[in-house]
Amino acid sequence: MAKLMLTRGNLLLLDEPTNNLDIPSCEVLEQALGDCEGTIFVISHDRYFLERVVGRIVELEDGRFTEYLGDYAYYRESKLAAAASS
Repeated sequence: MAKLMLTRGNLLLLDEPTNNLDIPSCEVLEQALGDCEGTIFVISHDRYFLERVVGRIVELEDGRFTEYLGDYAYYRESKLAAAASS
């Protein structure tokens, strides 16, 4: 992970990056990703991690992409509002 962060690439793909990390390691990862200037594409079930790292969510559901410009809390609120209006 450290080598990847040092290469200064402009695209980082992460699949469940916090699965095998302890809390201090997760915090270091969050800080490093926050300092990243490129695009980060992350797939994670760790809601706390997502809240701290993402600023845009793209959801794929029923073959359609929906973009949410905000953090995980914004995404969750938008989904609840959409469900309530249905």
